[in-house]
Amino acid sequence: MKTFQPDPQSWQPIQALLASGLPQAMLAVGESGSLLRLHLDALQAATLCFKPTDEGFACEQCRSCKLLAEGSHPDLWVAAPEPGKQIAIDTLRQAMEWIQYTPQVSNSRWLRIDNAEAMTVAAANAILKTLEEPPTRAHVVLHSEQASRLLPTIRSRLQRIPLPEMQMVQSIHWLQQQGVDAENSGTLLRQLGNRPLRALELWEAGWLEQRQQWMRSLLDLSGQGVVATLKLAEQWSKSSDLFLIREMVLNVLADFMRLRQGLLDRIADLDYLEELRLKAPDISAEALQSNLDGWLQLPLTLSQNSNGMMVMEKLLLDWLKLWPRRKTHGIQN
Repeated sequence: MKTFQPDPQSWQPIQALLASGLPQAMLAVGESGSLLRLHLDALQAATLCFKPTDEGFACEQCRSCKLLAEGSHPDLWVAAPEPGKQIAIDTLRQAMEWIQYTPQVSNSRWLRIDNAEAMTVAAANAILKTLEEPPTRAHVVLHSEQASRLLPTIRSRLQRIPLPEMQMVQSIHWLQQQGVDAENSGTLLRQLGNRPLRALELWEAGWLEQRQQWMRSLLDLSGQGVVATLKLAEQWSKSSDLFLIREMVLNVLADFMRLRQGLLDRIADLDYLEELRLKAPDISAEALQSNLDGWLQLPLTLSQNSNGMMVMEKLLLDWLKLWPRRKTHGIQN
């Protein structure tokens, strides 16, 4: 990935904050897969830098910037959950101890907690005192996709920072800079809700080709019945791409909701629009919401249930219930 530098004009509010003095306890809100993480990288680099530019960017030449580029900066700590897991109290206790020490290289220490909504209640409570009274020469920033899931006592101690939000045109341009052609850039961003970092990850993983196979298997289920559903559940439960499949299914379910609401301009899977339009009228609204909830909770469900095939069987059998009056092989769902 090419070095990322935010657009200078959209960075001006951050530049002003850097000039006046950053808050010590901060909140950054944005979807995973957006460029928020890269904007946070740029902010922490500028904060740790010895001689940031007048525009509010890191110089990329000083000792601090070089240590950061090498991934060995002693004044940076990033805590994040493992896939499907929560951030445990022990992790944040260690971080709270670390941030009390004097910076070794830069003027301040920088603690960042990614996906902060994944903190256990005990872990969240463990950082309350530090957020209330941060140590001298220290900054704590929580990155959250769903800030409403943070404890109110946590949110009340944080100041939200105005990181830039990318417009679709800017996201397409950024993807093209990474080597993705214009047509595929637009397709990926439409399918993934203008999340360019996620789009790049999936493009590199061969998402566009894989998606066609997964979509066909999923959409054909309503006419194939239970036996085919259980066979697909076994196949998907063993797939290393299960969370990519989940992303695709969530897109389809969201498109069904958009079709029911007449929001054609927001359809993500435009290449399957006619097929989705034919299926949408017969869908049960209650089953649609239940399916959405089930796929959204999949990471948590898998962390609590070691039988992945059983979990997938339930999800795909629930998929058949989207069409309660439709018959497959003479048997009503």
